[in-house]
Amino acid sequence: MPRRGGLDWLRTRDPGLRAVRRSARVTLMACTGFYAARYGLGNHVAAIYALFGAIATGGMSFVPGTPRERARTLLAVLPVAAALVSLGTVLGAHSWTAALGMFVVGFLVSYAGVGAPRLGGLAGGLQAFYILACFPPYDPTTLGSRLAGLATGVVLMAAAEMWLLPEPPPGRYADRLAGAAALASGALRALATEQRSPPFDSPEQLVAASQELRLTRVPDDERPTSASARHRALCQSGAYMLHLLAQTRQLALDARDAPGTRDPAAARLLQASATACHDVAVGLSGRGPAPSDAPYTAAAADFEAHRVHPPTWHPNRAAMVRGDAIALDIAHTGTLLVTTVRIALGAPVRADTTPPAERPGPFWYAGRPTLSLYARRLQDHLTPRSVYFQNAVRIALALAAARLIVGGLDLSHGLWALLATITVMGTSATGTRTALWPAFSGTLAGAAVTAVMLYLVTDHVAVYAVLLPPLYLLAFSAGPVLGMGWGQAFSTIAAAAAFAQLDYAKPGLAAIRFTDVVIGGLTGALIGLLAWPQGGAGELRRACSRLLDQSTRAVTETIDTITGSSTTGDALARARQALVIAEESYTQYATEPDDPDPAHPTDKDWMTILLAGNQVITIGQSLRNHCAPGALAAWPLSATHLRDAAHRLRLTALPLMNDLRSKKPRPTPVVPLAPNTPTDRTVIADVFAASGGRATDPLQYYAVDAALWLTSLQVMVTAIRRGSDARVAAPG
Repeated sequence: MPRRGGLDWLRTRDPGLRAVRRSARVTLMACTGFYAARYGLGNHVAAIYALFGAIATGGMSFVPGTPRERARTLLAVLPVAAALVSLGTVLGAHSWTAALGMFVVGFLVSYAGVGAPRLGGLAGGLQAFYILACFPPYDPTTLGSRLAGLATGVVLMAAAEMWLLPEPPPGRYADRLAGAAALASGALRALATEQRSPPFDSPEQLVAASQELRLTRVPDDERPTSASARHRALCQSGAYMLHLLAQTRQLALDARDAPGTRDPAAARLLQASATACHDVAVGLSGRGPAPSDAPYTAAAADFEAHRVHPPTWHPNRAAMVRGDAIALDIAHTGTLLVTTVRIALGAPVRADTTPPAERPGPFWYAGRPTLSLYARRLQDHLTPRSVYFQNAVRIALALAAARLIVGGLDLSHGLWALLATITVMGTSATGTRTALWPAFSGTLAGAAVTAVMLYLVTDHVAVYAVLLPPLYLLAFSAGPVLGMGWGQAFSTIAAAAAFAQLDYAKPGLAAIRFTDVVIGGLTGALIGLLAWPQGGAGELRRACSRLLDQSTRAVTETIDTITGSSTTGDALARARQALVIAEESYTQYATEPDDPDPAHPTDKDWMTILLAGNQVITIGQSLRNHCAPGALAAWPLSATHLRDAAHRLRLTALPLMNDLRSKKPRPTPVVPLAPNTPTDRTVIADVFAASGGRATDPLQYYAVDAALWLTSLQVMVTAIRRGSDARVAAPG
């Protein structure tokens, strides 16, 4: 019974025993290569590189994907690893050349992770190859043995990924989208056929489905964060699906609160949306072809004709007009969703119709090869404002400084100083502080045990050979299960047991090892704290603040343009550029490990901010395309209500923008709307009043669309503010 309880405890700390299985793979392959070279061939150099080849690619790296994809990645990166070992061997003759090479390698390897999660996951391991090769003894004649050992360790690790305790394939973000699309399809079909009592359990199911699409709720190896067109399209699909689910839920709540007869044209449009969502679910799940927007063609034409010549009177006409506008918004969003899903599935899409002055359009990346998109992301982030660039520079500086210090002090085991530098280089100041103490305390404990082990065992190599596998098994599994300090302690002991089999190790080695780790850890911590104190979250806050600023300006400008109080400017183009930057910052943020910050919690609703920016651009551009400047000026009451709503939206967003910019946010209560505040229903009433019982001018319906657009954005921004203020004000 206790044994069963221990296993249950382990499963709670290590779901699916992934860390344990990974540790077993790394340990078996590292020790196999090490023993074969050390005792089979008698080649000490090949032995240590075989050991590090497996440890660097298996224990120090995280490669997302299926077992086969991970194995392919390791084999593909083998030439790069060989080049780094060769470079380190050549530059290791002098401290200054080794440090200069360390800076270049540290920057390039870290920066290469931009838009390529698999390369980013291998950064620590690739840096370790150069680090190992650039330390004494300087002996280029051993390069052949080094490369042979390296190849052995990497190939063994690739084989283990496929055949030794393989992990189950990670989940797919596409499956989450497929599930949400299937739920939306059922809800829309129900709403199209019967408005009084939708037969699905609760509109809150739609909220739960939308929560599962947020990248902060998605495991690291499932997040679509690469620069490929597929991953870009999946992220964009998630944003469109969030809005579609929100509008479907709004329609369901309206149906529950005010049941009535559904407009037949809107019902057909909802049916078309339901069909499209079903096709999206089938296509993403791999059970059918890519979806098509064909279901929308006939339904949209029918709806537009019906909307131009509607009945002049109906007892529930106001509710029907509102439902029509929401149905049209759902259909418009569904068309965008179908396009992104087709891109994700590799199906052809229509040519970009975005005017040249407004480009890049929402699907600018469609049809472009992955290498081209990756090169563009590299170019876009080659700026001090980029978190990728910042992170690469700080790591390069830390590693180069540590290498110079090690060379200047002539530390005999300086390798461990640089490995410690990598360990404590968190992605933010909080992350570095979090890693620093466990690294030191774990190393201190490990050094103490190592001293005792070396004193008792002395030069009995067989004892070290027996101890090595269990020590490395504990080293790689204790970190994820018990914490970094435990992993660092066992790693220190295991490394001593490995090197003791190559050369006699005195008990004083433990003190030397600890000194090296302290030097490397302090170097990494100091540079990490000074060079980039805010990490990806800081840049994301600034980017989202800019996005809210430019988006609300674009909303105000759009409304002022179509109501005749202003002329068209470039606010929408600036909002589009701000959205691109915010999306890139969010992608980087999603690739970082969780880094709790009491002032700016990680559960801030970043995706809703991006969704709001997306809605500003897509709907704002649609309104400008359909409404000439001043088109709604003939209906001054509706125009006034729209301008007031746009102004109110910006006032609501201002405290949130200040919160995002500030390092010490303060809760600002959300003032509820006054009972007489105009809403989209007020604008609908204005439309009927202006028509005077006659057939409504079709242009007036764009006033309804604009009112619903503003209402939707107001709901988003208010929800973000309420969530943010609640978290800031929460005790503890």
